[in-house]
Amino acid sequence: MDVSYKKQSLTFIGYHTFIDPQKGYEECPAFWEQGYRQRFAHLYNTMTPENALEQAMLDNHIGAYGICLMKDGKLDYWIAGLYSGGEVPSGLEILEVPESIFAMFTTHGPLPDSLQFLNIEIYEKWLPSEGLKHGAMRDMIIEVYSDQDPASPAYECAIWMPVLKGAQL
Repeated sequence: MDVSYKKQSLTFIGYHTFIDPQKGYEECPAFWEQGYRQRFAHLYNTMTPENALEQAMLDNHIGAYGICLMKDGKLDYWIAGLYSGGEVPSGLEILEVPESIFAMFTTHGPLPDSLQFLNIEIYEKWLPSEGLKHGAMRDMIIEVYSDQDPASPAYECAIWMPVLKGAQL
């Protein structure tokens, strides 16, 4: 189910919202629909950016990652891409992730169900069975999305989770 990898520091660019953690399985998909698919539908239909924000969306592949951070009891949820340098237009921010050991999990199936099921499996089965503690870095999870059809039964996505080995749950 997992493979652990040491990853160098990562720099993401994207935008975010704060969500009640108890409503994450409803509000995160809604943020994707309203804040991404509807907002940038014309860009992804034409692939012709009309402003600096749209250019940065394409240049940095914003939407390839969803990043979950716990902050003050709220879920800080990002729609992001790997920052390739250049201008950071208004409406986007940079997020630095330090070097860490990540447990990496993949799943197949339509979104959001396949990813939500994988998340439950990680928390309820994998973490306790491995004696690992989630939360090496501010209780972070990185969702990794492919460029396939997210409604397809063959859709592949992943979760990367920083871990602390040997810590008690």
